[in-house]
Amino acid sequence: MNKKMKGAWIVHHSQKLAQVTGSTGDYERIHLAGRCGLLLNALAATEQATLSDKKVKALAKANQINTIMELPTVLKELKRQRLLDKGKSGIEVLGLTTAQTLEHTSTIFEEHDPQPCEKAALELSEKVSDIPLLKNDALHFISDKFEIPSNDSQNTLLECKEIGFVDSEAVGNHVLYFNGNLFRKPEIPKINGVISSLTSDEAQKVSEVIAIFNSEGCIPINKAPSILGATLYAKLISIGFLDENSIGNEFGTFSFVTRPAAFSKFSNTAADDAFDLAKAMVTSLKYGMTKSTYQRGKITMINALMRKLINGHWVGPVRAIGQDYKVLEFKGVVEVQEHSPGKFLMKLLKKDIGKLALKVITEGEASADSLFELPTVSATTYNGPEPNRVFTRRKQTSGVQKGIVRILDDLRTGGLG
Repeated sequence: MNKKMKGAWIVHHSQKLAQVTGSTGDYERIHLAGRCGLLLNALAATEQATLSDKKVKALAKANQINTIMELPTVLKELKRQRLLDKGKSGIEVLGLTTAQTLEHTSTIFEEHDPQPCEKAALELSEKVSDIPLLKNDALHFISDKFEIPSNDSQNTLLECKEIGFVDSEAVGNHVLYFNGNLFRKPEIPKINGVISSLTSDEAQKVSEVIAIFNSEGCIPINKAPSILGATLYAKLISIGFLDENSIGNEFGTFSFVTRPAAFSKFSNTAADDAFDLAKAMVTSLKYGMTKSTYQRGKITMINALMRKLINGHWVGPVRAIGQDYKVLEFKGVVEVQEHSPGKFLMKLLKKDIGKLALKVITEGEASADSLFELPTVSATTYNGPEPNRVFTRRKQTSGVQKGIVRILDDLRTGGLG
């Protein structure tokens, strides 16, 4: 596993650990490195930048980092890594891409003498993202590769499941382990494996939905269940076959559905943070293209706008900038400044995210035409596929669970390894 991939898993696992009540126990190095990566990704732009203490705290809060208990430790570690330098009234941060941030996250983890169980948690997650594993196979993998005694391997696997690093389902007398990244790559055997596990009626519905995705890229939240039915839809969300994305503002939350591999042409989708930021940016831009008025700042030439941003220029001033890009401000993707009362300027800080968003708009499955299928909302919050998948799994009925078990078992036994 390369450093970028490992960094992505560290950030993923640290977000799971942040939801655990009480001590993170033997996974403290993952937690520290992940928090460092999360903050660094929010602070670092493509070019070296100076940020005030006030802005640093605001970005930390926006990314759920405790400014009293966590922020000082994280800043100290990032300074030790020479990624930032503390001044009298702020910090200077090196220019970094998202990929470089993930690599530094991996370095921080390795330099803190990680425990065998932590290394196992990362490698196991990568392994079950390729194909589901039976419990005995998972235990042998943990024990053999990381030289963990048998009893400790049992505890490690149990912790990975309880914390949420991996998911599990009972298959007859066995337990099968997997996670939400099974379908991040457009692998035809896996897709066929899912379809072959369904009834002929269900398989026809899935094929119909896949055909819609191939032409539209993404579809509104109410369209997929109306074709698949609520039970089958929940099955497919729970195993990560479909992705449910949620964006929101003061008027409510709006969701849309994509295929996990829809953006893999342009990005390694296992690096979830970069992928989700591009989605959030595409969604925000789409709102400006379709719902904003000319007086407010309607986007009429998206290619010209994005190229200007990618080249490092400010755009505006318009009123819409002050309202439509808050989620991107929170993540350190853009900087917004007030130019005059009620009118704002915007500058792109993460050029790699802007380039990916432009490719998605102009070349990808979510092309300019299919953007009109996205929910039209000025986003101030964004939830990516993983939290929505976990929420669906938690509320699944017994009928949904049986369907998930069958699909996973068919994937494991279908010669996909």
